[in-house]
Amino acid sequence: MVTVGTVVFVGTNRAGRFIEIEDCDSLPPFRDDSDLHGAIEIAINGVDVLDRGLADDVITTWAHVATLVNDYAHGRRAVVPLPDQPIVISLKPLPRAQVLVAVESPAWRRVATADAEDLIFTLRFAGNQFFDKLEELTGRYWPQVRALLNAGSEFQQP
Repeated sequence: MVTVGTVVFVGTNRAGRFIEIEDCDSLPPFRDDSDLHGAIEIAINGVDVLDRGLADDVITTWAHVATLVNDYAHGRRAVVPLPDQPIVISLKPLPRAQVLVAVESPAWRRVATADAEDLIFTLRFAGNQFFDKLEELTGRYWPQVRALLNAGSEFQQP
């Protein structure tokens, strides 16, 4: 089973907390199209491969995940870094329509296997939920990231 969600950090330092993007009625100020502190949470069959401990600029993180999904869906090598961290996320095809998901730093590694179709669908769905909410709250749009995320899928805009 694959679950994917997005949390954003609201507040300052110790007074702040992570909240689900769906529960936001406003966002903390951020500049340009980045610097929104948050995290993508990905759990696969009980393994947390991405979590709040890897919080970063969540808009850029979603842009990197969109590239990862696009590369995998088009049969290319699917490896992307997390922004501003020495951590990479990779997807490697396995037999029987499975995918190996790895999140690696120089000091540790998290891995899990999932049904490839389920993983890609769930990442696309969660990414679209994130950008829908972001667009609702900011009035800004990310068409290039969405095009990467959704290319060749049922989510692709005409």
